[in-house]
Amino acid sequence: MSFLILADKSFNNEFSKEFDNIFNDKINILKNSLNCSLKYIENNNTEKIDDYLNNIYKESENYDNIIYIPCNMPLFNIDETIKLTKIHEENISYFSYGENYPAGIIPFIIRRNAFEKLFNIIKTKDIKVSENAINNIVFVDPNFFEIEILISEHDMRYYRLSLFADSKRNAILIDKLINYKNYSEMVKAIEDNPSIRRTLPSFIEIDINNRQNVMNKFLLKNEAIKNELSKEEKNITIEEFKIIYDKIYSFCNDFSMSIGSYYEPLLNKDIFDILDYSTQNKNVNIYLETNALLLDSDKAKKLLSMQNERDNLHVIIHLDTIEEEVYKNIYDNGDIKTIISNIDYYLLREPKNTYLQIVKQKDNFDYLASYYKYFDKYKNIDIIMQKYYTYRGIIEDNRVGDMAPLINVGCWHLARDLFIDSYGDVYICRFDINKERKIASIYEESLDNIWKSLEDYFVDNACKRLDFCKNCDEWYLYNF
Repeated sequence: MSFLILADKSFNNEFSKEFDNIFNDKINILKNSLNCSLKYIENNNTEKIDDYLNNIYKESENYDNIIYIPCNMPLFNIDETIKLTKIHEENISYFSYGENYPAGIIPFIIRRNAFEKLFNIIKTKDIKVSENAINNIVFVDPNFFEIEILISEHDMRYYRLSLFADSKRNAILIDKLINYKNYSEMVKAIEDNPSIRRTLPSFIEIDINNRQNVMNKFLLKNEAIKNELSKEEKNITIEEFKIIYDKIYSFCNDFSMSIGSYYEPLLNKDIFDILDYSTQNKNVNIYLETNALLLDSDKAKKLLSMQNERDNLHVIIHLDTIEEEVYKNIYDNGDIKTIISNIDYYLLREPKNTYLQIVKQKDNFDYLASYYKYFDKYKNIDIIMQKYYTYRGIIEDNRVGDMAPLINVGCWHLARDLFIDSYGDVYICRFDINKERKIASIYEESLDNIWKSLEDYFVDNACKRLDFCKNCDEWYLYNF
């Protein structure tokens, strides 16, 4: 069997270029170790999947097998890759890949005569061009292929790491691991030092006001929430929002932002200016979270227009039931009929990037079927099933079951999230509803210092020594 290493430069970017010299040295060592050929390729058109496949197929002519390694994969491991080639060769496989490795550690190998099947699959499936495109095509129907797997002795799935140099966040992580030549030593470092895994915030939650027009009964029993609602109304102005947003963008480069955490964002008169400003950067995804009570026809039309113009504006509508009696059990106020009428008006106009979110809990558990049936008529709308929050055991437990995994590698919220309230204050996390752990004001402190101040909390949590988190069951979930 003849092997060709294809080093694909199609996905090079400002972050991967930092590691070009290291990547090139490693790829040549692999070439010499396998005594095979090496070719650098580049496809300038990464929009069309058939162009992408044709380029690889054409460049690999006269070879039996392709070891495909994108150039934004500087942490690919030479020894593990050689192990995979032996498995591929011994089993005369069509496709071979690694399992239980972090993404970016081991490439895949594909037999060239498997491309006929790949071309057939993409005729009926919408596959996006990416470093993993071929892998994604194969797994549309893996029964079409003879697949072999190299399973890592270290199960790294729990750490959810991506080691492709495709973002500032991942470049920081790669830089922390780049000097580990031995894969087992790298694994040990990841397991023993939680701070390695923490890079930059990827999910920002911000409340742009401190008022709620549909109040959850269980939250309303909390004294801290009552105190907040008794304070003077505070809305983040567009000028204040710009200061906060610009700080975050400068620090993170790309991120997802939820506008509306505890409180209703449509109560802020600057909401559409805020949405307009925040969606101008295409590598930032904005999620407006609303209960839809104020989503009347005028606001709906504005929102629909913005969503049509900007693919990075998403809307999540929070609704936990369509049954009036169940609604009264969950909420202290609001008008279910107005809410459903507003939602119907909005969804009938087929908005892009729109989701319904329902929190599964004891009160609505027996009514989930009717909920799904009602919204089934809106074919392009996905429903997000969210678990019930007890906010670290502070509010009444209304959960249905416990889905927590057995292995705890540290809280993903402390590793990836940043919570900012309507005063610009940063707290340890969004589940600090009693406001026990204020970190800093985002107006007064640099984001770099704020993020560093939060690192010890993550490390203490991962090492099971943070009492603040002992009654929290949110550690295993994250959004982005």
